[in-house]
Amino acid sequence: MSVSTRLLAATAMAAALTVAVSANAGPSKHYRIFKPTSFKDVAAQVPPPALDMNYYGGSVFSSSKVVSVIWNKDVLQFTKDNVPLFTGDLVNSTYVDQMKEYSTKGVQTINGHKGTKQVIRRGTYLGQVQLKPHNTSKSLTDADVQKEIERQISDGVLPPRDPNTLYMIYFPADITINLDGAISCQSFGAYHFATNDAKIAKKTNIFYSVEPECNGGFGFLTFAASHEFAEATTDNVPTPGSNPDFPQAWNDASGFEIGDKCGGSGTLNGVGGSWEVTQYYLNSKHACSTGNYTSP
Repeated sequence: MSVSTRLLAATAMAAALTVAVSANAGPSKHYRIFKPTSFKDVAAQVPPPALDMNYYGGSVFSSSKVVSVIWNKDVLQFTKDNVPLFTGDLVNSTYVDQMKEYSTKGVQTINGHKGTKQVIRRGTYLGQVQLKPHNTSKSLTDADVQKEIERQISDGVLPPRDPNTLYMIYFPADITINLDGAISCQSFGAYHFATNDAKIAKKTNIFYSVEPECNGGFGFLTFAASHEFAEATTDNVPTPGSNPDFPQAWNDASGFEIGDKCGGSGTLNGVGGSWEVTQYYLNSKHACSTGNYTSP
């Protein structure tokens, strides 16, 4: 989802405390947010204007390598068991194939910046790691999350970072994440980010998403996670504020990413099961994607 200075907006759905498509969500401090609401309210949301996405010169994932990270042993067992199945299907699917139109090879940037000349292809699931976090607090900041992930990579617990790796981090319900005053499951349902939001920083940047358990069921998690995956793939470094520029990749003129603009859902039918996923904006349609998806 897109960041308004560091966060991203998001959309989501589920039952009780879910995150709905908050295309029109207001800012919390510097951020666009994924507002908690009920599944039935998703269709009632007013999306951002149907403006096409522009390319600002930033990087995308040529072929994503996703690691699912279980924050600690308290994450629901159902989540632990099913996230690998879902993620394996997600990265190797027609859901990714449609993102190919956001490849950057041969694309003219809107701001005159040099582009990255990448082609988006299907990705790889590297597997799941359950952490024994050094920080055992139940109240975390985004800076705490970054520090822990950096340390776990340094310790060799997590696979090494590279420009195509995305660490998708799942948290138990009793942990609260504070993103500059925005509180998980109250103000947002998920976000993706980069440890360096000022430049692409290919050698050092770490790309990650935060997926809190908001007591909305597993359909909420897959909807929110697919939203973050789509946006991280097409915009590695999310938008600061509502004025996108390099190092952003694909945003509309107001800083919305491809998932922020769409509230509908589809089903991804794969080898591991059937999963609820978010739709996302396609320049080729000048509208949101529709329909279902398959894997492989």
